[in-house]
Formats: sequence, structure tokens, C-alpha cells
Amino acid sequence: MREPVSEPANAHRGSDTATVTAAQRGDDAALARLVRTLADELMPLASALTGGSGEADALLGDALSRVYERLGQLEEPAAVHAWARTILLRRFLDQRRWLRRRPTCRIEAAESVGVTTADPALIDVREAVKTLDHRDRALLVLHYWEHFTIAECARELGIPEGTAKSRLNRALLRLRKRLGDKPDE
Repeated sequence: MREPVSEPANAHRGSDTATVTAAQRGDDAALARLVRTLADELMPLASALTGGSGEADALLGDALSRVYERLGQLEEPAAVHAWARTILLRRFLDQRRWLRRRPTCRIEAAESVGVTTADPALIDVREAVKTLDHRDRALLVLHYWEHFTIAECARELGIPEGTAKSRLNRALLRLRKRLGDKPDE
């Protein structure tokens, strides 16, 4: 099992080691606090990974279920946030691999009457990000949304740092091309 990446400097802590330890020992109240804290912390990441779709709830639920199942295996309670984030990220990547191998039929949502849309430029960026390969999207989200360094992204994704740099650069070039921007000279 890989070691979880340390928390970025801006990460907030909503649970302490005592809460995690109590949850591991079977304290239902501590477990409920821990799950709520992790859900609040991980939902923005799940939403960013899934492109803001309704899949974020399912991804988060799946990851939190895995956290619940394996909480007793966590050896370092202080690392619970990084560990849970890694579980969420791995579930996202696993689901995308699974979906690629199986045919799917998707019914697109009907246009809602009276709903105002966000800034068209923002919608374009979201749509462009959705077109990226799931591994590139995960890298982009970790680096720009979660503010991870390239080294942290590489460790989190289990790839060499040079691969993370070049993959991030290619993903940004594809986004610029898709959005009609000219790359910097």
C-alpha cells in the first residue's frame, strides 16, 4: 500500500487523532463526526473530478463507504485526511477505467425552464475539462484545485514527477486548443 501524500499547507483539519482513534474503537458518535468532516472536505474534490456532475455524490458515498470498511486498517490516525483523499481519487480512477471497458447508455438531462446559467466562459472551461482523459483531469484538479505541488501530485497518482509535469503541460495545451486560446510563445 502506498503512503498517502502529506496534506497541502492550506488543508483544514476538522477531526483530530482522538476522534479517529475513537471511531476505530467503535465509538459511533466519533465515527459520525469523522464521516461528516471527511464528506465536507472531500465533496469539492469529488465535484471537481466528476466535472460538477451528479456523479460526485455517488463517488463521495463510495469513497466514504470504503473509509468506513477499512478504518481499522489505518495505522496512522493523523493521516486520515490524506488517506481518505487517496481513496476518493483511486475510486474515481477505478470507475473511469471500468466505464471505458463497458458500453454505456446515458440519457442527458432535459433543459430546465427558468434556470439561469453561469458565465458562458466558465461553462466552456468545465466542458473542456470534462473532455480530458480521467488521469489528466485528476492531475489538473489536484494541482490547480487542491493546490498540490507537482511532486505531491506525482506521489498521489503513483507516477514519476517528470511524467506529471509533461502530462500536466499536455493537458493544458489540449485545454487551450479546445477553448481557442493560443499557447504562450
